[in-house]
Amino acid sequence: MKKFIYIIICVLLAIAGAYLGIKLRMEKSGTVSEHQGLTEQEETFPGLKDGKTENEGEADEVDKNIEENAKENETEDNAEKMSKIEQLLDSMTLEEKVGQVFLVAFRTDLNGNPLLSLDEDTREQIQKYHLGGVILFSENIDTIQQTRKLIEDMQAASKIPMFIAIDEEGGKVSRLNASGKLHSTRLPGNLILGETGDPELAYKVGVLLAEELSSLGFNMNFAPVADVNTNPDNPVIGSRSFGSDPEMVGNMVAKMVEGLQSRNVCSVLKHFPGHGDTSDDTHTGAVIVNHDRKRLESVEFVPFKKGIQSGADGVMTAHIQMPEVTGNSMPATLSYDVLTGILRNDMNFNKLIITDALEMGAISKYWLPGEAAVNAFKAGADILLMPETLDEAYTGLLEAVKEGIISQERLDQSVRRILMVKEERNILEPKESGSDPEKVLGCEEHLDIVREIEGNANLEYRK
Repeated sequence: MKKFIYIIICVLLAIAGAYLGIKLRMEKSGTVSEHQGLTEQEETFPGLKDGKTENEGEADEVDKNIEENAKENETEDNAEKMSKIEQLLDSMTLEEKVGQVFLVAFRTDLNGNPLLSLDEDTREQIQKYHLGGVILFSENIDTIQQTRKLIEDMQAASKIPMFIAIDEEGGKVSRLNASGKLHSTRLPGNLILGETGDPELAYKVGVLLAEELSSLGFNMNFAPVADVNTNPDNPVIGSRSFGSDPEMVGNMVAKMVEGLQSRNVCSVLKHFPGHGDTSDDTHTGAVIVNHDRKRLESVEFVPFKKGIQSGADGVMTAHIQMPEVTGNSMPATLSYDVLTGILRNDMNFNKLIITDALEMGAISKYWLPGEAAVNAFKAGADILLMPETLDEAYTGLLEAVKEGIISQERLDQSVRRILMVKEERNILEPKESGSDPEKVLGCEEHLDIVREIEGNANLEYRK
């Protein structure tokens, strides 16, 4: 019996000794906490602090360093871009700066025929007026190769690469589908897209539009329509709008902006401060909207704010009169209170303010081309779209700067914004498009998006 007890004691002492030895070795390696404020989980997994192992802590530190390096690189990249823009701005003549402000259309040639190729007269105007951009319409678009060559030739004629713009909204406003020869994707339009209630589909449409446009050489799209369609008798907007609910329209607008610009096509919201509740057409004459600021903030401004927050490169103005806001009959396009006071200052929009076409009746019936150009620029516009007469508008703005009516500093502000957007969208250093429009336009992937929209919209209708 005594021998048995002795054996038991020896075994227990051996176990205790082994335990003490292991513990001492762990203490020397720094892996035992002796309960110095550590949790049970931390003792079980040595090195765990604040719910993270030492390796995870090191990983966090690496992530932090990567993030800081990325910010430094971004800052350096931005500084390099700004330096490049300032050098370009300093090298430009006054005439070249004024030319950057104009974005014009060449629908027909001198004989009144659709302009499908770059003729000598158009080339001379691009160079004489140092144009900042051109907008193409259905008259300029026939086939894929013809459209691409026209754009390439226009860009080759310009010293500083231009914005090549288009109104490609989908639905009833589609320049690409007008000729029937481009096999571009036929979109159902914003009203049906809005019926889906799915902003991700709006993003996909933005990507689709950008891919098809950029394959042809376009770099700016006057889309999406950010107007809230609250007037069923509206002769201008209608199905071009996503709908009548400001929040839903805003969500769709924001995602379409992101989609377009993810493929380096400038997105331009239209028509600020909101053309959705009108019964008349600014193409033909004066249009009055009698809403006060409170109503505008709760309805019309909502989609524009969301689009701006998504980084839209441009906002197009509407030629509507808003006497309850401005206290006068000046159209928004020519109103300092609307463009600079509300859009630039109150909404903190720091990119391009672009007028709607200045040849439209709401402007051209009441102001000469030079007057309209100067007044719109003084109001805060950066880009003057389609003046009724290019020569008169260009000369009027140039003389206004020379006479001090518009300061050099004010002109530089707009040209700097224009160049910054061109740099951001890789327009200043044009590269040949890597995509083949024959394969991109109307491709199966894009047609799948159309089918998805129509399927989801139909589900909504059945409800």
